[in-house]
Amino acid sequence: MTWFWKQNEDDGEYSIYTTAYDVEVTGEALGRELSPVERKTLNQQVEAFERATETSRTETSLNSLAQIDAILAKDPNIGETTAVSLVVDHSGSLKGQRAVIACLVVQMVSDFLSRLGVRYEILGFTTAAWKGGKSRQLWIDKGCPRNPGRLNDLLHIRYREASNTNPGAPWSVYNMLRSDLLKENIDGEAVFWAAERLKNLDAEQNLVIVVSDGAPVDDSTLNENRPDFLWHHLEAVVSDLKATPRFRIAAIGIDHDVGRLYPSALQVDRLAEVPAELPNYLGELFR
Repeated sequence: MTWFWKQNEDDGEYSIYTTAYDVEVTGEALGRELSPVERKTLNQQVEAFERATETSRTETSLNSLAQIDAILAKDPNIGETTAVSLVVDHSGSLKGQRAVIACLVVQMVSDFLSRLGVRYEILGFTTAAWKGGKSRQLWIDKGCPRNPGRLNDLLHIRYREASNTNPGAPWSVYNMLRSDLLKENIDGEAVFWAAERLKNLDAEQNLVIVVSDGAPVDDSTLNENRPDFLWHHLEAVVSDLKATPRFRIAAIGIDHDVGRLYPSALQVDRLAEVPAELPNYLGELFR
């Protein structure tokens, strides 16, 4: 794959002002940063989530059985040949019911992939700060040069790596329910990051599944570059990925239409739609 930017070159290319303040962490590390009060709050959110989604989780799991059996009957070796990356947008708008639906989707997709026996990762992406963080302050200190490119500090999260053989999503994905974690979303770099990690696994077939509730937005970046800066880059990365041998990309929109960008898309607006729609969609992706 080809990077679709060169550092601080002409205005027509995607660029990054600095990567010095970007952060990549594990899901477990996110939990270790919580104070006792914050941990108690998250545990209460998890309990509420489990009560609210109990029926949906059971129905989705049952509805997935026929799809999984059909996939394995067609390709008994899928577990040896296929790798998947589930990439989850942690934008500031992913709160309330949207957060509950997204977390349920992540759990159910993970359960589906585990039963297929494929290698898979769960990744999250947001920014470490609002309003540009340390990257923007550095830009200000340097005299605010024109068209700085991406101007915020990335936060990329590894909830589950492909080497993990435990079934299903780890407990740490519940961090998605934390409103303090959800900030801006710079999708193009996140999708590329996920694809690069898959490429390193050297699987015969690779699939990136994006879970998103909106277009890429980072006010710090968009205020200093052209309005379509982040969207144009995401389009370029998706186009590049579609043209790459042995790679496919799909998306699940949470109360958001992802069909205009991604070649295979599902939109889920309500919790009740997950058991009815998600198993069929996943079955189509793998058959």
